[in-house]
Amino acid sequence: MDSPPEFMRADSSISGQNMQYMGEEGLHLLHSAIAIGASYDSSERFPPPRCHPQTRKTVFEIILAWLNNTHMGPKILWLNGDAGCGKSAVSQTVAEYCAQSGQLGATFFFSHWRGDLSNGRLLFPTIAYKLANLIPALRAPISQAIQSDISILTRSLEVQVQKLIVEPFRSVPPPPAPILIVIDALDACTGDEMQHRILTLLARLLIVHRLPLCLLISSRPLSHLTATFDTPAFLKLSTRLPLDVFSSDTDVRTFLHSELTAIRHARPGVAPDPWPSDTALELLVQCSAGHFLFPATVVKYLSNSPHPAERLVEILVVAANAANAGLPLPPLDQLYHQILSGAPDPAALLRVLGPALVLHTPLPVPQLDLLLHAPPVYTTLQPVSGLVDAPSPPRPGAVRIPQHSTTEFLVDARRALHFFVERGRHHAAVARGCIRYLGECLDGAQGLDLIAYQYVRRQWTAHLAQAKPERELLDELGETRFVYSRVPAEVRAVIAWLQNIPSTPTHKDLLRLWEGWARDMDLSMAKRKQRADSMS
Repeated sequence: MDSPPEFMRADSSISGQNMQYMGEEGLHLLHSAIAIGASYDSSERFPPPRCHPQTRKTVFEIILAWLNNTHMGPKILWLNGDAGCGKSAVSQTVAEYCAQSGQLGATFFFSHWRGDLSNGRLLFPTIAYKLANLIPALRAPISQAIQSDISILTRSLEVQVQKLIVEPFRSVPPPPAPILIVIDALDACTGDEMQHRILTLLARLLIVHRLPLCLLISSRPLSHLTATFDTPAFLKLSTRLPLDVFSSDTDVRTFLHSELTAIRHARPGVAPDPWPSDTALELLVQCSAGHFLFPATVVKYLSNSPHPAERLVEILVVAANAANAGLPLPPLDQLYHQILSGAPDPAALLRVLGPALVLHTPLPVPQLDLLLHAPPVYTTLQPVSGLVDAPSPPRPGAVRIPQHSTTEFLVDARRALHFFVERGRHHAAVARGCIRYLGECLDGAQGLDLIAYQYVRRQWTAHLAQAKPERELLDELGETRFVYSRVPAEVRAVIAWLQNIPSTPTHKDLLRLWEGWARDMDLSMAKRKQRADSMS
């Protein structure tokens, strides 16, 4: 058997089919500092968006030509385009292709307002961890760097890049071809300055340190990102692929015909043959305007409906009437309203959909039921499954809104109208649910659900920080047994929130209660320290 190429070798011990690497405590620590859900094959993103195999052929030809020439040509490909043009589907498909060919080093799929998936500080630790998995020779130097100084995981991005990527690469032979890193939806990373900082550090990896990497970066063409890519360094280092230029009615027609035919074949009797008609197909293509977001939403909605043919007629009637009447809502917004209107109780829908939207990490249906004390999550969301993923228990998977365009619609009062999700109100609902759950755990009335408990302990103060100061939430925070069971970091977070909300008599009493507990804790800690000092 041929030995592995030099760049893939690592000191190891083999036992059966298992390869055991020695001295990797640092990698275990690094794993705790990465965004697991940002990977192209993460369960959090399942099923991920993909391009239909008969579409985007020209786009993939361009990307593959770029990949095959990165040793001589530009090291960065900026895939840009407006929301809904299919950037994430292209990134996903390229990542899967390159994973099979062995060229994929790491992926990070950012997602708006999603905790770890919008946190730029987790990007470079995640890249380092994934590169260590691809190139075993990198495992030891990366692990040793963390074992020598665990504070690397909390230090600046610049230090992390130097210690976890640059210096480890210097200690191993170069790979035979540049390794691809895919960074999708960079504009979903929180903070314009953070986005610019990330791009600057990525450019330094290629220009200053000359690492054997190539980067596929996708984003909307926002002004601050365009300005960065317009700088002399990036003009020399990168090339651009504006996806909007490649919008194609032909690709959309191919996608719709293939997917709707698949629905008819998979469920005999639910639609006539042939289905859809040529007229229906052309109207859907017209509504899509060359982009895939509208047709993909239609396909998902019909796939989850017990009566897809009837639902398609409803979509077509609304689209035709809107076009004839010159209604101001674009086709995508009309479709969103139509799907959401399928819920029998809009108020109950928002009581579940709003909290699901503001969660920092998606939760499965049973855990969301535990926190909300609202209508049953699965049955409430089932009528809108064209927009929301809600796996029925015991199927694995979390409740999530896969398309950021759906989230943008829901949080825009002018577009969503009576389906508007006011984030502050729903952060308050989640914070109340977290407080109630912690109280039930204290009472022993609630069997401990590890997934729910971990989420509550890690995120309840984050939800509080963004919560609207509603009376019900203030009442929950006034429960003295809950107050006196909180740790110092939680107490500081509550006090900071109370100091920044409008003052009322109830609020003042609540602030005094929490500040009093903070003083008691400080006094207790000082006494313990004094006793410890006197005994030493």
